[in-house]
Parts: sequence; structure tokens; C-alpha cells
Amino acid sequence: METECAEVIVSIMRAEVDRVFHYAVPDELKPVLTPGHRVAVPFGGRNVEGCVVGFSKPSVDPSRIKAITAVLDDYPLLTPVMLELARWMKTKYYTTLAACLRCVAPSWTGSAKRAKTLFVCINGGAGFAEELSHVNEKGGPQALVMKLLSERGATALAPLLKELGISASPVHTLVKKGLVILEERSSAGVSRSDIAYEPGRSFSLTDEQAEAIETLLNTQSEKPGRMWLLHGVTGSGKTEIYMRLIEKALEAGKQAVMLVPEISLTPQAVDAFKQRFGAVVSVTHSRLTPAERVAEWQAAREGRVSVMIGPRSAVFTPFNNLGTIIIDEEHEKTYVSETSPKYAVIDVAEKLSKLTGAAVVLGSATPSVETFYRAKCEEIGLITLKKRVNNRFPDVETADLRTELAAGNRSIFSRRLLDAMDENLKRGHQTILFMNRRGHSTFVSCRTCGFVLECGHCSVNYTYHIQSQRMLCHYCGAAERPPSLCPVCESVHIRYFGVGTQKIEEEVRRLFPGCSVLRMDMDTTARKDGHESIIRRFATGQAQILVGTQMIAKGLNFPNVSLVGIVDADTALNTGDFRSAETAFQLITQVSGRAGRADVPGRVIIQTYNPEHYSVSFAKEGDYNSFYEHEIRVRKTLGYPPFGDIFMALMSCPDEKRLINTQNELARLMKAYNRKGFFEILGPAPAMVSKINNMYRWKILIKSSAVGEDILLHFAFYCVDKLKNRCDLDGVNLNLTLNPRILV
Repeated sequence: METECAEVIVSIMRAEVDRVFHYAVPDELKPVLTPGHRVAVPFGGRNVEGCVVGFSKPSVDPSRIKAITAVLDDYPLLTPVMLELARWMKTKYYTTLAACLRCVAPSWTGSAKRAKTLFVCINGGAGFAEELSHVNEKGGPQALVMKLLSERGATALAPLLKELGISASPVHTLVKKGLVILEERSSAGVSRSDIAYEPGRSFSLTDEQAEAIETLLNTQSEKPGRMWLLHGVTGSGKTEIYMRLIEKALEAGKQAVMLVPEISLTPQAVDAFKQRFGAVVSVTHSRLTPAERVAEWQAAREGRVSVMIGPRSAVFTPFNNLGTIIIDEEHEKTYVSETSPKYAVIDVAEKLSKLTGAAVVLGSATPSVETFYRAKCEEIGLITLKKRVNNRFPDVETADLRTELAAGNRSIFSRRLLDAMDENLKRGHQTILFMNRRGHSTFVSCRTCGFVLECGHCSVNYTYHIQSQRMLCHYCGAAERPPSLCPVCESVHIRYFGVGTQKIEEEVRRLFPGCSVLRMDMDTTARKDGHESIIRRFATGQAQILVGTQMIAKGLNFPNVSLVGIVDADTALNTGDFRSAETAFQLITQVSGRAGRADVPGRVIIQTYNPEHYSVSFAKEGDYNSFYEHEIRVRKTLGYPPFGDIFMALMSCPDEKRLINTQNELARLMKAYNRKGFFEILGPAPAMVSKINNMYRWKILIKSSAVGEDILLHFAFYCVDKLKNRCDLDGVNLNLTLNPRILV
């Protein structure tokens, strides 16, 4: 009688090996091996990792079937739901199943054995009391460590040091004195808190909030898995609604995933949720170490936590009884993966809801046009919150920079914004200045001949960063010192033009001596706890002005902020993308929402050269519906989503001639197979940034409004497969995206 073999996907991300391989199951492994287990298998003369995805009887000669070498984990790494999700993603995003399995369980490529963490423990014994009394008499960090350990018992070292704000030196001194010991423990004992939280109280609800919660809960009991858009103005109390929904899920013995678009939002979200729900809340994001991420993942897999908070990848948390998925700021492009598989979180959440019955809530003050269109068409539910919890909206005004220029004002700040900042400082209130461009100057140029210094590896200008006194490329990371002479005409007149967050910070310090300023951008948040440190310092009043990029534009709550200055609202309008008006409206509205969130009246000043543009004027009025009606007419006229679909085939290669020939061949195939004229083929053409890190980039766009998404994908993938049969694509990177958030 034939014996079933294990179906294994090996962890090699190549299309030619992306299929099931059969392996015999040794007798000692048969009682424990199930789909989802990570295993070691012989492959190509060596042992590789793989994932068991099922069992079946092979059609090949049994003597040719090799056996599994080992099971690598104590339990199946992937749940049945996650295996099914990975299979769906393979088809949806035209990628390998191995890549999808690694995506849904990032720890697959590393050890999934229980992570080890260093703990500090009190070491009693002879002489302990006497030595401890000496430490307490001297006081200082050593005494603080001993006091904390006596209250809590064994504590993970890293969180302890962070909470006390000390280095590891006092702990090592205590080890030498014999008062404490350091030992490794498994992740089951890892404290997932940086701070001790007491469970907090819930807030009283407004009528709108109460009605929204009732609607959501009633629908979930009647129609499990329903997706809803919670369209609430900034400050309308969406977070409290999220908490009430999660509370109900926990009471029913279910788990919840809370997604935020930026790592910068995680600290405040974690604080709020841990104060409400305590130790059942966990967090994951890319700034954690691999061991820390594995620990969080294992805690969820083993049922030791019930709420996971984090950016995009948190949607793959392996809960066994998922009840609620919340996607806050659902419009953000960070919810779409830039690497294969290029998944969209909303798509994944919707599929999970079908697999598990979990409710999905999309929250935003400025929902994407596509999501709002679905709500209008009643594909998904719509709940609207029109009022702020404090019943107070900020006063929003525009400052026309054309008028400022005509009046001789060539500074970064309009006279109106400058006066408002001065007045705000005198009142003791806080100010946020938003500029969606980091660095000091956006380009370095010769005033004599006009030459602009570009990165030698990318087709972009260098950005000058004053602190490092370097010209940096924001694409490949190349850095150079600014030249003293122009490399073209040898003029000494090298100057810095344009404005970034560094320049704004510098100007604020010059105009307001003694004013405490913080800056939040990619440069200041590079270290692990950079976001959290800046947010806490500003929230506790340690700075009067916060300068930042889109990291500060949404989701953050600072009660003492009464003024928001949008230094250049036109930046988002000039991207050359069909979503540029939508992006500009969202950014202006979101950052405006940081003002006047508590008892302090709010004021917003939008600096722009184009105050008549509909995205600016509607954002000024806080009128999303009017913006949507205008934008949806534009989309319909041009056949853009949601009235049509766009498929982008982006290729990159170090040999530009070969790249162009390959793109031309793909375009020829597409035109040849487009016999019924369903598709509009645009290109080939250079990408907006035509070279990054010595790789040339060209793209082809396919537009279609005559057929649906599935037929467009089938056509595009069919043509790409034909290309692979005709051309050697070794060394050519192929990036395929449906309805990309940005047309690169």
C-alpha cells in the first residue's frame, strides 16, 4: 500500500522550483508532522528549509523519494488560514508560493526555535543583605535596579535599562558584587512592555460614536466578515471606537489586529491600548530586532497575547481565532508592499475576513477615492462621524506665497505664519511645522552656469544635509562633500537652493533664539527608538516646535498644539502622478487635524503658490465630499481607478540598451495579443526616476476600462510569460504592479 508523502515548498525564491516536492515522512515524525511545519529536506545536494503544505500520494517511483531530515519547530509555524492565504497571494500577486510563505511568516528564513532573551535576576545568598545595604546607602542607578527587581522579580535586561534610562554598566557591577545574575530565557518569559501599565478606563461616548459601535456590532453578529469604512473627521474619536470593538472581540474570546501606517504612530497607539487592555497587547514593526519580532510572533501563535499593533506586516499575525482587523488611516500608500509579493493590506484583510469571519474596519478622515467609491456603491458599509469630540475645529487659512514674493518676502515663512508662531510661543502653546521633504536644501547648483549636482548612480539631484555637511542621494544613499568649485565652469559660486526640514529647523532657531525645537524625519529617527523618543519629548512639553515630514501628519495627538504651519502645500501636487491631487488633499487635511484637539483652540496656515487648486481649497474648508465629487469626475473622464485599471511593468537593468530592447519586445507582444483592443498600451518610456543605484529603469503601462481586473491581469501575465520564453531575462529585474499607488 502506498504511503502518503509530505508536500513541501522549499525556501528558494525562484520560479523554476516553485512547486510541490514530495518527501517521505520518517516513522518517528509521523505523529507530529502537520501542514505548516517547517522542515529540513535534502535538495540539490544540500539540506534546505521548507514548509509542509499538505500530504498526498506521489506519482513517481517511491525509491526516488528522499526523506525529511528534521522538523525544525515545536509546533506548525503556519496556521491553516495562513497557508490558504499564502496560496491566494501567489495567484493574486503573480509571485512564488515560497515568497508568500516567507511573507506571512517572516521568521521562516531564520530560526523559529524559541528566541532567547537576557534576564536580570536577584541572586540571594551569603552576604546579600550586607552588600545590598551598601548599595542602598550609596544610592544611584544600582539602587534603582535592585528596587525594581525586588518589586517585579526577574526582568528582561533591555526593557529594564530603557525604563530606567541607564546603561548596562550598573547591572554588570551588581553582577560582580554577587547581587544579581544574568541568564538567558526563552521568549515565553520575554516582557513585551517597555513600561508598566495599569489598565485604564474607557471614555464616555458621543452620540455618533455610540451609534457607530452599535451598527458595527449588530452587523458583525448578523453578517460576519463584513467590511466597513469608518469615515470620521480628525479628532472625531475613531480610536475609542476601535477600542470598544476590540474589547467586544476579547470578551468573545477572539483576537484583534490593529494596523497603523507608520512606525512613528506605534508608540502612542501602544501606550493607549496597553493602558486600556494591559498585557494582552503586543507590538511588531521593522525596528525590532529579529529575535524580538520572533518573540512577538510566537506570543501571538501560542495565545499569550490577543491584540497585535503594528504597520503593514502585522496583518499576518498568526492568531487562531481572529475577530477584528482595524486598518487606521486606510488611505496611506505604506499599506502597499514595495517588494514581492506586492500585496495591498486591504486586499489581504478582506481575504482574511472571508477565511475567518473577522470584521474589517477601515478608518480615515480622508479615505482613498477607490475605498469611498466602494462605500458609495454599497460594496462595503459606510459610517460617518462629522463632529469632533471637543466640538471644535481649527481655523484654517491660506497664505498666498505669490503675494509674499511680490511684497519682497523671500523667506521660508509668510508674514502671517511668522506672526502666528511668535504669538504661539508667547502663549506657551506648541507648534507643528510640516514639510514633506527632508534635508537642508533640495539641490546644489552653480549660480554662474546653472549646473546642478546629481548623484552619479541615480538620475536625481543631491540633497544637502547641513549637519553632516554632505550631499546625499535619497535613493541609493551615496554621499559626497559639496565641491568648492563648479565641476563644469570652475566657478566658486556654489549655492544651496530649495527647502527641507533641516533648513526649516535652522531658520526657526535663527528667528526664535532659545526656542526648543525637535525635528522628525528619516534622518532623526534612524536609530531604533528614534520615533518614540521624539514623540514622548514633544508630548511632555520638552520642545515648543516640532518640524517634520509626513511622519507627523496623522494619527498623533498632542493636546497643547494650537498652531500648524504647512510650509509648502504644493510639494505633493507636483509629483506627476494621477493621484497627486488626492495625496495633497489628504496630507493637508491630516496635518491640519493635529491642531486644536483638546481645549486649546487650533489654527492652521497653509502656505501655497496655488490656493485656487481644488485640493487646497477643499482641504482648507475640510470638505471631503466636495473634493471626492470633483476628483471622481476627473477619474471617470480619464478612465483612472476606480473606473479603470492600470497595470505597470517596470524593468531595471545595468545595461540600458538591453533594457530598452527587452521593453520594446514586451510592448510588441502586448500590442500583438491586444487583438480586440481592450487595452491601451503606453510606453515603453523611462521611469520618473530613470536610474537608481546604477540600474536603469523603464516602464510600460496598460490601461483598461473595458474589462475587469482579472482579465487585465491574465493578459499582462500571459504577455510576460511569452517574453520569458523569447528573451533571456537574467539580470533584468521585473516589477509587476496592478494599480500602483505611485506611477514611478
